[in-house]
Amino acid sequence: MTKFTTDLYEIKRNNIVFSEKITKGVGQVESKFVKEMIYGITKSSSIIISNISDALHEDIKKINTIERLSNNLTKEISSQINDNYLKEVNKVIGKEPIILVDDSDVIKPYGKQFEYLSTVRDGSSKDKSNEKGYQVTEMVVLSEKENHPISLFSHIHSSKEEGYKSSNSITFRGLDEIIEKVNRKCTFIFDRGYDMNELYKYLFRNDQQFIIRVTERRKIFHKGKWYKSTLLRDSRKGKIKTKILFQGKRIDCYISYLNVQITATKKNIKLVLVYGLGETPMMLATNKEIKSKEDAIGIVRNYMSRWRIEEYFRFKKQQFGFEGFRVRSLKAINNLNKMLTYTIGFMGLMIEKMDRNLIAMKVLIRSKSIKDKLLFYYYQIAKGINNILSFAKNGIQKWLKIRKQVDIQLSFKIEF
Repeated sequence: MTKFTTDLYEIKRNNIVFSEKITKGVGQVESKFVKEMIYGITKSSSIIISNISDALHEDIKKINTIERLSNNLTKEISSQINDNYLKEVNKVIGKEPIILVDDSDVIKPYGKQFEYLSTVRDGSSKDKSNEKGYQVTEMVVLSEKENHPISLFSHIHSSKEEGYKSSNSITFRGLDEIIEKVNRKCTFIFDRGYDMNELYKYLFRNDQQFIIRVTERRKIFHKGKWYKSTLLRDSRKGKIKTKILFQGKRIDCYISYLNVQITATKKNIKLVLVYGLGETPMMLATNKEIKSKEDAIGIVRNYMSRWRIEEYFRFKKQQFGFEGFRVRSLKAINNLNKMLTYTIGFMGLMIEKMDRNLIAMKVLIRSKSIKDKLLFYYYQIAKGINNILSFAKNGIQKWLKIRKQVDIQLSFKIEF
């Protein structure tokens, strides 16, 4: 029990220190709210306000805690908090970070009262059917040491919002924010749903590197002629043999690359062709340099790291039950998503320090994981923290700096 008491103290301290860093420079009320939300989500592994309230163990009626947290979720969250969070993440992403961009969905099939509820494609269903819900645009960066996804931008949106333009406008907004805050050349990785001329132009204009999966309808300019991308793909065979991690297995594949141009711009890019990972060869467009076969293999492996953002989505939904949120306004939903993003960011930064942080190693031990070496540590970190905090009988009230109230009691001073 002594060990758990020490570990409990260390987890709380690490959680509060992280929260204090990202709330630096904001008001005391907002700072307290963010600290409570991050701790409450961490301890409860839930985004349900009632469960978060239970995790705080406040000496007041539960309904009062729920109302306070719910009211704060409807308010504007200071941009300073997100700026501070990105500064912390910036410390662990290296000089040329890999950023994965993708869209997901939040399905609310029985929802009736949620604001701006629209129709989206359910990516988790076998037939990709349409359901009531929201679209989520997510951008995660891979940490430098452990190669783990940490979110830089996450926004839930609906086509029924007032003044809504398109999902592409949300994507460009996220890219603008990341390029400004990360402030270095990145490699952005996109699936074929992003194979659009405006994106190529945007990335060239902002001097960013990219790897984009090409669709079969894309036209390619090669050696003075225009070709359908499929014609170039099917007329060649891979010359570079390597093994690639694909669907949990290491599979032999073959790679070729060509110097080409596309309709979006006259700038030279590379078309990387990958054979052996499925029935249909994969086509990747990139402006990264390829001077050797190792460079070509690196580009394919960078693209294949996309599974990490898919697993990140799955982690949010499975570990925290994200699709089960009950707040109804779209602003509150997005603010709740921000709190969850910061909570997972706290875990991601802990993962990055596993080799030199004792409490991070203890958390993994407390998770009772069967495997020692993992490709994705988030589930084990969340479980380990949850196991340790299950011994907590008090919340974090003693850790918060509460403004002292001035004594307004009427008093009389008698002078002789």
